[in-house]
Amino acid sequence: MKPASAALVALLNGTQEFIMADLYTLTLQGGGVFRYSAAATAITDTSTGRVFALGPKFERSMTKIVIGTEVDELDVKIYPEPTDLMGATPWLTAAWQGQLDGALLQLERAFMPAYGDTSPGTVVLFSGRVSDIDASRTGLELKCRSHLELLNIQMPRRLYQPSCNHVFGDAMCQFDRSSLAITVAATAGSTAAIVKWSGSFPTTPFAQGTIIGLSGANAGQARTITAVQSGPQVTLKMAFLSPIATGDTFQLLPGCDHTLATCQNIFNNLDHHGGFEFIPTPENAV
Repeated sequence: MKPASAALVALLNGTQEFIMADLYTLTLQGGGVFRYSAAATAITDTSTGRVFALGPKFERSMTKIVIGTEVDELDVKIYPEPTDLMGATPWLTAAWQGQLDGALLQLERAFMPAYGDTSPGTVVLFSGRVSDIDASRTGLELKCRSHLELLNIQMPRRLYQPSCNHVFGDAMCQFDRSSLAITVAATAGSTAAIVKWSGSFPTTPFAQGTIIGLSGANAGQARTITAVQSGPQVTLKMAFLSPIATGDTFQLLPGCDHTLATCQNIFNNLDHHGGFEFIPTPENAV
């Protein structure tokens, strides 16, 4: 059973005709949210205020409802035009950069008594994660798997290994990354992959950390920091979707290399270290 509003149930139970339209929501790992209509025009969901723009052309496989823990799959083909942009980046370029890796996709269907009237609401047909991407010169093929795939994680999740296997700053690590965060304003020469600012070279280890856009075209998006260099400037593992303008502000959160020395000497968080530095190597274990 799919949850639906009372107005939608009444519409489907009635005898009047209605119009259907597929609505796609893509949520990137870096924080960007993009909504597209597969209809002939943009669609506004009046019940939530969400606007589904008219973007690239979509084609998808059939959806199904299965009782049990079988992982649902959805194949989506996207045919973007050169003018279709994800932020300020063409769709195909963004896919080659890896911007869609691990993105969340939600497919909804709007039922409208008259075209454009979305007051009855929508029904979620599929929700899952993009697992495989095949990009060609003319389009993209996405293979999406439902969140039931998370049940395939092997247990136990804790492994005995030298390096810490906690996610830096999570509930197991318990370190407050915001305590060492700094806010910087981009200066001239910054690009979508390199952020420069004026000031002294930071002493906090920001390599493998996170940079979050606070203002400008990339506000709300996050990227992983590859390295901190003199200037000062940070190099990003994946470029932002839009160009960086002078004066755009960003928050830098520290990173961790998951070693015992860093946990103890830099972050003073040894009590929550999740590594086992003194276990023997597999070759020497008995």
